[in-house]
Amino acid sequence: MQSWFSRKMLVRLEPQVKLAEFAQRDELPLRTGTTATWNGWRSLGAASSTLAEGTANSLVALSSRRVTATIAGYGRGHKLTDLFQMTAIFDAVNGSMDVLSDSAAKTVERICQMGIFKNDILRNQTSAVLSALMSSLASGMCSNTGTNTVTKLFQFPAVFGASTGRLSAVNAAAPSISAQVSVNGLRKVIQRLRFRNARPMADNLFVGYCHPNALHGLRRDPTWINFNQYQNSKETFYRGETGQIEGIRFVSSTECPRYAVTAHSVNMVFVFGQQAYGLTTLNGMVEMIIARGPDNSDPFNQFTDVTYKIYAAAACLNPSAGRILFGHEIIA
Repeated sequence: MQSWFSRKMLVRLEPQVKLAEFAQRDELPLRTGTTATWNGWRSLGAASSTLAEGTANSLVALSSRRVTATIAGYGRGHKLTDLFQMTAIFDAVNGSMDVLSDSAAKTVERICQMGIFKNDILRNQTSAVLSALMSSLASGMCSNTGTNTVTKLFQFPAVFGASTGRLSAVNAAAPSISAQVSVNGLRKVIQRLRFRNARPMADNLFVGYCHPNALHGLRRDPTWINFNQYQNSKETFYRGETGQIEGIRFVSSTECPRYAVTAHSVNMVFVFGQQAYGLTTLNGMVEMIIARGPDNSDPFNQFTDVTYKIYAAAACLNPSAGRILFGHEIIA
């Protein structure tokens, strides 16, 4: 019996990617080395005394701080045979480019994550990466401000919603509302950001980047439910949106790391303001390449290589401009 094939390809279910649009974006000029450097002036406190009359008054040095990151290359691709291209009912090259474009977007997302979470593209997606930190205090989990000797710490300071000092102390079977992502936990994050004079985005709101499971826990919080009963309830309850809470607007992606360590499942919400992290690229964001033609490795001209490559680096630019809220997950 003959088979009939639809010529319309099914939609691929791909995660949304968010981080590149919020990063401090810079393009590394050609022939300037492989190290990207960001500079920022150091703050100066207010005057503490009056100016003296008739004598020279002392001055202080103008100083700056530097943040550096090393450009690295990333890429993936497909090898298409000429027989497949001539016999397939779909345009294989265009299909490959379509698939690779989504792969490239996810790669850029994970490069940005290296400037936020752990400075390792694979560890951020590893389910047991918190094993060495479950019994650590929040103050020791940041590579920029912490004192923990464990390698591969997070780039921004950690905040625990729970009253316990360690994630391992939370009841894994039934974590309390405070141990989950909650309004009170987000309030603690905002307090720390405002204490450090972090600047919100242009809309006067901070951004919360998280996994959808974290938002599920937030919607369970009775405080969130009461807050939204009289605040655009049709847009939040009936459309399933989280809305704005404590000056934070949320963007969610399944690409956001979430960790399952032993019996604990832990979500993270990265709340940040302006210039918290930076992304620098070389030769544009993504370069798509189609390689055809015979060579020594393909004398019969049978293959077409469709690939992309990215040269980029991300870095934490200002640890005071962001916080990572750790919350235990419960799906019910």
